[in-house]
Amino acid sequence: MRLVPDVSAPIYTTSAFIIGLLLCDELTPAEQNSLGNWFMMVGQALCTNSAQQQLLNNRMGTATSYNSHVINDNDLKKSADNIKKEVNNIWNNKNFK
Repeated sequence: MRLVPDVSAPIYTTSAFIIGLLLCDELTPAEQNSLGNWFMMVGQALCTNSAQQQLLNNRMGTATSYNSHVINDNDLKKSADNIKKEVNNIWNNKNFK
């Protein structure tokens, strides 16, 4: 299963920020707090699981190394276009007041 898109870290972070801002307009403060805490719990579960797997991999000598990715203008343009598309889809499928 491939849930995480192949986009640069700044674009990935910015998309999360934009989605968070869009959700703020649709939710009450109590709903924002509840949903925000739920997302943080999901994040903690992912971090804990991956940290333990990295530790086990390191101990077994199977650590995975990642090469840094050089970002070029085409990558940035493609990522920006994808984010615009997603934001437009969210915006068009919601009844904003």
